Amino acid sequence: NPSLDIPTDEVPAFLDRYLVPLAEQLPLQGEGIQLEEVSGPPVPRVYLSEEGEQLHAMLRLGYGEYELAWEKDPPERSMIRKGESVDLTEDPLTLVKVERDPIAERDAWEALTRFGLKRGKEPGEFLLRARTHPVDFLFREVPRLSEAGYEVYGEEALLGARVNRHRPSISLNVSSGIDWFDVQAVVSFGDLEVPLKEIRKAIRRKERYIKLADGSVGQLPEEWLEKYRHLFALGEETDEGLRLQNAQITMLDQLLEEADGVSLDEEFKRRRERLLNFEGINPQPLPEGLQGELRPYQKAGYDWLHFLHEYEFGGCLADDMGIGKTIQALAYLLSQKESGHADRSSLIVMPRSLLFNWDREIGRFTPGLRAHIHADADRIRDPSEFDRHDLILTTYGIMLRDIEMLRQYRFHYAILDESQAIKNPLSQTAKAARLLQCDHRLALTGTPIENSTMELWSQFAFLNPGLLGSIDYFREEFGNAIERKGDESTAQFLRKMVYPFILRRTKDQVAPELPPRTERILLTEMEPAQQKLYTKWRDYYRAMLLGVIENEGMNQARMKILEGLLRLRQICNHPKLVEKDYKGEAGKFELLMETLETLQSEGHKALIFSQFVQMLKIVREELDRRKIPYVYLDGQTKDRQERVDTFQNDESIPFFLISLKAGGVGLNLTAADYVLHIDPWWNPAVEMQATDRTHRIGQEKPVFVYKMIVKDTVEEKILQLQDRKRQLVSQIITTESGFFKSLTPDDVKSLFE
Repeated sequence: NPSLDIPTDEVPAFLDRYLVPLAEQLPLQGEGIQLEEVSGPPVPRVYLSEEGEQLHAMLRLGYGEYELAWEKDPPERSMIRKGESVDLTEDPLTLVKVERDPIAERDAWEALTRFGLKRGKEPGEFLLRARTHPVDFLFREVPRLSEAGYEVYGEEALLGARVNRHRPSISLNVSSGIDWFDVQAVVSFGDLEVPLKEIRKAIRRKERYIKLADGSVGQLPEEWLEKYRHLFALGEETDEGLRLQNAQITMLDQLLEEADGVSLDEEFKRRRERLLNFEGINPQPLPEGLQGELRPYQKAGYDWLHFLHEYEFGGCLADDMGIGKTIQALAYLLSQKESGHADRSSLIVMPRSLLFNWDREIGRFTPGLRAHIHADADRIRDPSEFDRHDLILTTYGIMLRDIEMLRQYRFHYAILDESQAIKNPLSQTAKAARLLQCDHRLALTGTPIENSTMELWSQFAFLNPGLLGSIDYFREEFGNAIERKGDESTAQFLRKMVYPFILRRTKDQVAPELPPRTERILLTEMEPAQQKLYTKWRDYYRAMLLGVIENEGMNQARMKILEGLLRLRQICNHPKLVEKDYKGEAGKFELLMETLETLQSEGHKALIFSQFVQMLKIVREELDRRKIPYVYLDGQTKDRQERVDTFQNDESIPFFLISLKAGGVGLNLTAADYVLHIDPWWNPAVEMQATDRTHRIGQEKPVFVYKMIVKDTVEEKILQLQDRKRQLVSQIITTESGFFKSLTPDDVKSLFE
């Protein structure tokens, strides 16, 4: 057949199904045919669509104004019919010959898997990976696709994930209350405004996207998550926005610098200007009624307390033990009275052992302050009677018992001495302290942190409520980050937040005239019978604990871990603490008695500390048998001060036996020049407090501290732990991990080896 006749209604099918494929294989000629040629690198195009909840992407390739579907094995050239006309008598047929670049096409196909996509079943088809959220793909991957040279189409037709690509702006309005700031914020994505509550919720959850009023999704800038997450988490949510405490003014001011629009009331401007113009703590005159002098560092602490009052901050005076926190506080309270600022009574809460020490110091240094001890059975019941006194001295136990009455009175100052007493934020004592009503708050402690950053939160929840956010937020953002993950940047951020509100000076800094203190480890070995008993109990607990950990998990084993460690520590001291009928000797006990005999013969006086009261009783029995005089004090002792005075003034008494818990604070025992710790404690701060009973102002002799350790036992593990915790005590905040809460099975194996 030299010619073919194509029926008119079949011309379109003929052209597309037969003529164009033929043109790819054979040359075509004729008056009704024109030929165009196109070449050049292809432009990869991605077409987005939705099928149910699944996002689809199809790859096509653009050559000039023409577009081809992706093929696994593309020909070197493709022919395309141009135009829609099929009447060849009116318009000539134009065929476009596209010279393809198979290598570039395949590269574009392979590269798509780097943008959160996986290959589908159809040629050129891609699906969203399971771990990639559609919104993440649109915000993160689509811009990356564009940067990589892809053209993306169909985004606006996606109903389930339309995006608003406006960068949000934030405007802040700040108004001032008595000791707080109310912050109202307007966040806008183009013309769409978002309630602050929704932004806060998203940032606290660390979500990067937020649903807008028109159903589209807006993206929160990455820097917002870091910049505003603390503001929104630390602020208290109100109907209008956020409420921040006065102590958070510096954090708020940093955020104002970044806002797109700011409106401030005059009171906020005044408070901010006062801080911005701060050049240093101004020296303050001492009260006329102060009996005695303040050392230069004590005067600096006194001036710092005035600074806190001026700026309406709570603060923690965290000087080392024994360098005069009490007199600094008393001098300051007297100045408040003399200046007329103290129009109501102030409350000072302390351990019971310190009541009479405070009372005596008041009579000695500030007799102009009328003090009342609120601790006896006939104590005040009507809070209005507090007005008759300048100072109310009470104990933590009485505060807890009387909190409903105490909270009815608004004190001028509420001061917690040895404030580590509220280090557990969930304790009833800590909760009661936070209920106290007062104009100003102070804490006094040599150890604001002993074991965990949560102890810092608890004290600041009293001092500056809200400064460190909620307990759950602080535990997650600070406690876990610092103690479990070792996040130094978070530690630095926390240190910066609390720095203005803590004043800590060490004895080395402020009292260089103190004689030197020398620490020494006295190592000893167990006697054979003692070693046999230790090995028996160690192996028992090791096998039992590893079984509990494997079958029931770490949490179920914690109490048994403590029990096992306690038992092994007792055996190190003396097996009689575990088995009363033990008849053998104990290496550490023999070393202790030899050391005491030597110290007595050389004319020294020593403090002997143990955590175990029963251990002290064993020592007492031996001292009685050898007719060596001593003074004794534990938690049951009533006449504490009388016994302290006896030891201080009677040169014939060489030794003072003290339980660690009962005698770690509140005692002045400078007559001693030796300190013996029979058993090491997990926390070096506790031992430091005990040692500071003698190494304090008033001490004129060098002080020697002996720690008695049994070799190759759990006691050596305790020394290693002390080294890890020492930085926590000295630097207020550290990245060292806690002990029991991060204990692992391997740690348990190590402890019981």
